[in-house]
Amino acid sequence: MGTEDEIELELVGFRTFFHEFLRVLYYVKSILLGLFVTIALLGIVLSFEEGMDIWNGMYFAFITAFTVGYGDFTPTTAVSKLLCALVLPVLGMILTGIMVAAAMQAIARLYKSQLEKKSR
Repeated sequence: MGTEDEIELELVGFRTFFHEFLRVLYYVKSILLGLFVTIALLGIVLSFEEGMDIWNGMYFAFITAFTVGYGDFTPTTAVSKLLCALVLPVLGMILTGIMVAAAMQAIARLYKSQLEKKSR
């Protein structure tokens, strides 16, 4: 049922995808690093606000940023509540969005290169 203009594309393996994904992430590495560092610093702020050790504060920040929220820690101060309700989830959504966009860009680049090879 295909037309003569259709080009059949090959399946791309995970290894090839992952390599291209890492190449795309290279272009946004400073943004990703900035987001990770910001979340970690906010974790340190949370640890001081909540009176917990730094590692638990960073754990709390990353779990909150990725909107998992296991419930093992809950914010008690106004500053902690603000960070956990507004700031950290937004940072986590931005980070997740960048990762999804990078994955989609990697897929697009792989299939575009396949189309270019097939059309030659």
